[in-house]
Amino acid sequence: MSEQATSKAQLRSSMRAYLAAASKDHIQSCSSAIAHHIAGADELLKKSRTIAIYAAIQNEISLSELHQLLPDKQFLYPRCQPGHRLSFYHVTNKNQLVASSMKIPEPQPDLHHDFKTSEIDMILCPGLAFGIDGTRLGRGQGYYDRALDGFSGIKLGIALDQQITTSVPHATHDATMDYLVSESGISATKPV
Repeated sequence: MSEQATSKAQLRSSMRAYLAAASKDHIQSCSSAIAHHIAGADELLKKSRTIAIYAAIQNEISLSELHQLLPDKQFLYPRCQPGHRLSFYHVTNKNQLVASSMKIPEPQPDLHHDFKTSEIDMILCPGLAFGIDGTRLGRGQGYYDRALDGFSGIKLGIALDQQITTSVPHATHDATMDYLVSESGISATKPV
């Protein structure tokens, strides 16, 4: 295993342990704060009608409150496809999602309209850790790295303050974020 792969594995392990130990109340409180920060980001939102979000799993930040806070936006949810690819579908109510074989709530292709990545204005990305330089450490399957390859819209990394560091181990094919959003607010990423 390369040094970078070892570093990624160690960071994933420590962040999974941190999230597993975080209380539901803390996650819920931070989720609400993050949703409100996004809903108040007027400059970013005026260019963003179509926003890809995700259904939270395993103590991830939940963004479902955005449906109420931003009723005029179109929200898209990802669906895992073969080849570790994501497709995105317009969903009007989070209750329309069904658990996949991986236990991830996903849209149903027969009920929801799919969108090409080029039709999306903003993608809100989950992750286990983020660097203030825009680097992102996901769960290791590369779904978001593939989805964001060539994406020209706005990329926001969603995290708790504790998940943000100076930089995270990354490779050239790993997607980087334009902004990070935590319970403390939104900040533009910058090289370190």
